[in-house]
Amino acid sequence: MIVCKFGGSSLSDASQIKQVCSIVLENPERKIMVVSAPGVRKNVIPDRKVTDILLSIIEETDAGRDAIEDRRLIEDRLHGIAKGLGLPDVIATDLSTDINRLASQLDPQNRSTRDALVAMGEVSSAQLIAAYLQMLGHRARYVDPREAGLTLTYQASATVILPETYENLAPLSLTDEIIVFPGFFGVTPEGKTITFSRGGSDITGAILAAAVNARLYENWTDRDSVFAVNPEFIADAVPLGEMSYREMRELAYIGFSIIHHEALEPVMTKDIPIHIKNTNEPSSPGTRIIKERTHIDRIVTGIAAADNFCSVNLRRILINQEVGILSKILTIFAELGINVHHVPTGIDSVSIVIREEQLPLEIELALRQRLDRELGLRQVTVVRQLSIIMLVGEGIRDTVGVMARAMTAMAKEQISVEMVILDYFEISMVFLMRHYERQRAVSALYREFFENGLSLQAN
Repeated sequence: MIVCKFGGSSLSDASQIKQVCSIVLENPERKIMVVSAPGVRKNVIPDRKVTDILLSIIEETDAGRDAIEDRRLIEDRLHGIAKGLGLPDVIATDLSTDINRLASQLDPQNRSTRDALVAMGEVSSAQLIAAYLQMLGHRARYVDPREAGLTLTYQASATVILPETYENLAPLSLTDEIIVFPGFFGVTPEGKTITFSRGGSDITGAILAAAVNARLYENWTDRDSVFAVNPEFIADAVPLGEMSYREMRELAYIGFSIIHHEALEPVMTKDIPIHIKNTNEPSSPGTRIIKERTHIDRIVTGIAAADNFCSVNLRRILINQEVGILSKILTIFAELGINVHHVPTGIDSVSIVIREEQLPLEIELALRQRLDRELGLRQVTVVRQLSIIMLVGEGIRDTVGVMARAMTAMAKEQISVEMVILDYFEISMVFLMRHYERQRAVSALYREFFENGLSLQAN
């Protein structure tokens, strides 16, 4: 069995949905479709994702406004898709009615009412697609994640998959129909709707692939493949034919947007390969993400970059000799709700790298006060507006001098690096620098590892 997930760009209008359905029908192994909400249409400028419109309805409603314009946009969008698919108008009408009902039931203090409304983007896609396949004469069925038992909960502000989910979804492996399954959301043990973070349909697809022991998890998008660098930084970056789970997790976590980094864990437990494919170019080879690479011909597989980091730098003589000091520092960060990304240390110093959004000025003040009061740490320096650039590749660990080459490449461009962190397993290298250096640094590293020295053999 193949589980295939289609992103919003693949489902933006009726013509795209027809293309998606033709892909599914082409291979009888494709039994489970996971679908996102309709995305931006190429022929409509400007345009908005359906999820963004639903979020706008929430904002307008919470502000005491009726959000009539946004509701009309959703209604017109759904009716346009239904008409383009040749479906009865009543399907779009019923979906619009459900959206208006959920909007009227919004409670600013109740997250589940918000999640229930936002989930209607995926619900709408799935119900329209199931109806279209049925109209074509195929055995197809809409399955609601809440009824199927995709059970989730909130832990430390994150959405966590509960173990019973996999047992609940396992019977779908016996289906003789095409299952159309909306992504992005599930149900709490209390029966409330709960969503993943944006891009969470990738996670839904991975959960289903693991639950039914799929042979393959296909992730269909609007790109031919994963590229060595985000095309926003390097327009003609090298396409990647193959990556390991480890490489993709590292790159996705720091900035590769083609697949959600949390989508890898469920399939990794079952060694299920992922195939990234282009909906509009299905014959393109795409990118395979697998447990172990069959061949490694480049030192660096990819370069990721992300902005809006900051470092909290603590200094005290011989701090490294204080037993338990790091635990005490990190406990304060945790109790203030600050998620820590990296913790490089020195003889007399500790640096904590975090997302800048986690440290507004009021939290910074509280942090400084607690570090002083509880641990006597008074030399605290916060550096904001940092970017992280990460080199990732299975070939790094087998090659001498990678760090030297990276630092030399950036030094030639007179780029000042604030901090360097090397992964123990030597699959990634992290460089922190001022945000205005990011583009030049990415370009310098790309030239060094993808233009000047293309292969392991060259080194």
